[in-house]
Amino acid sequence: MLSISSVVSATLSILSTAPEAAKTSVVSPVVSAIASAAISDIVPAVTQLPSSETTNTADTNNIPPGAQKEVSTQEQDVLALFAAYSGAAYTVTDSWDCPYACQYPGTEGTVIEHHWDVGFPPSAGYIARNPSGRFLVVAFQGTGETSQWADNVNIAQTPWPAEIPGSRVHLGFLRGYTSVQDQVMTNLKSLASQYPDYSIAIVGHSLGGARAALCLLDLSVKMPELLSRTYLYTQGQPRTGNKQFADAIDALSVPTYRGVYEYDMATRLPLTIMGYHHHSTEAWYHSNDTLLCIQPTTDDSCAGNGDFSHPLSINDHFGYPGLKYE
Repeated sequence: MLSISSVVSATLSILSTAPEAAKTSVVSPVVSAIASAAISDIVPAVTQLPSSETTNTADTNNIPPGAQKEVSTQEQDVLALFAAYSGAAYTVTDSWDCPYACQYPGTEGTVIEHHWDVGFPPSAGYIARNPSGRFLVVAFQGTGETSQWADNVNIAQTPWPAEIPGSRVHLGFLRGYTSVQDQVMTNLKSLASQYPDYSIAIVGHSLGGARAALCLLDLSVKMPELLSRTYLYTQGQPRTGNKQFADAIDALSVPTYRGVYEYDMATRLPLTIMGYHHHSTEAWYHSNDTLLCIQPTTDDSCAGNGDFSHPLSINDHFGYPGLKYE
């Protein structure tokens, strides 16, 4: 059995190799179907993805813990599309111009409406608009700079937000989010008002996924009227807060898709014994299929994602379909 010290050591290895590893990772081929379909036709399909809140069943208590449902090719395309938007957060600035993500089918014509790159506490990302798909994207960058490593390993929990009693979150993840939350909320509010018929996708990979989840919960407090058109897509997101935090995310009835590629060890951190829990709904990329966990489990066994009960892989952290950055 792995020791906590060995897990921490492996975590530091992920942090120190993240940018280069992502450059050389083998990403699943682009599914050609998305290129010939209108994004406006594909994005609404997301609402049909089952989750613990929307599963059509008379009694969800009869669904066994760890139950899975395979998603269609088209639905996998949607997940890959927003993984590409997560990848773009590592490289784009004021224009939609980057080697891979900005050329991913379905992202054509995207307009960067706002970009941030804050030095301390470190945070980077963007808000973009896809006119053809009629959606806004709020994207948070994952670990890309040495200064962000400390945020990843600062695993102390702090109460947040004040409006949700008992909710506690990872202090390091929160520091980088609160450094930009005012500008993110201000710009998102303005764009949502300008484009009232646009959906809103909040996305991020790794550390960016944790901050995307924080952003969603912040949005629920500050602008709950936007939740009915909001989605959350993360890839390789570490556990971000305690059970009360996870429960608060799940209670929003917002479609949330927390991608886990095979045995990505970043998704198993921080450990559950440290008081951390994942929110729903997990999309597990496993053995060339994508499975949704439609009945959450306390130990994440649905995705083989418990603390120590399954293999650990650093490389899997960079294998998400659609995710790549140069």
